[in-house]
Amino acid sequence: MTQEQKQEFTRRISQENHSGLILVLCDIFHTYGNDAIAAYEADDATAYLQNIGQARRAMQELIECFSKEDPLGRNVIAILRFIYGKLVRSEVRRQPDELDRCVQMVDDLRVGFVHLHELDNEGAVMQNVHQVYAGLTYGKGTLNESIQGVNYEKRGYQV
Repeated sequence: MTQEQKQEFTRRISQENHSGLILVLCDIFHTYGNDAIAAYEADDATAYLQNIGQARRAMQELIECFSKEDPLGRNVIAILRFIYGKLVRSEVRRQPDELDRCVQMVDDLRVGFVHLHELDNEGAVMQNVHQVYAGLTYGKGTLNESIQGVNYEKRGYQV
């Protein structure tokens, strides 16, 4: 994952609600899964193991997002645990064990999560963060993002 992608995911996380965080985690998993496949094809074992490890962490966070009390949540958790098991197996064997299939499964689940996100009208999970507006100004070859409307007196710890 490039530094630019990390910044984009960080920005998205700061602006999203609960259902949006699930979408961000799916995208993070997708990125690390594809990076692991590319590293394996390039015969870079170190990058492969790092990307598999990061994909496992993203999958673990995704599993934690769902309720174990809800029957539908348990079904989603079962699918995600299956994918997590494939990731562990890929890491131990040091070769992608149906990793492309796992990425495709998360992409298929993401389609349903997008629909749920459209129905969710909650506010952002993180409070007192900068509001980012993209596309207001353009630099030479880059898109500048403007941060506005921040009350710095209410940021950070208050005693």
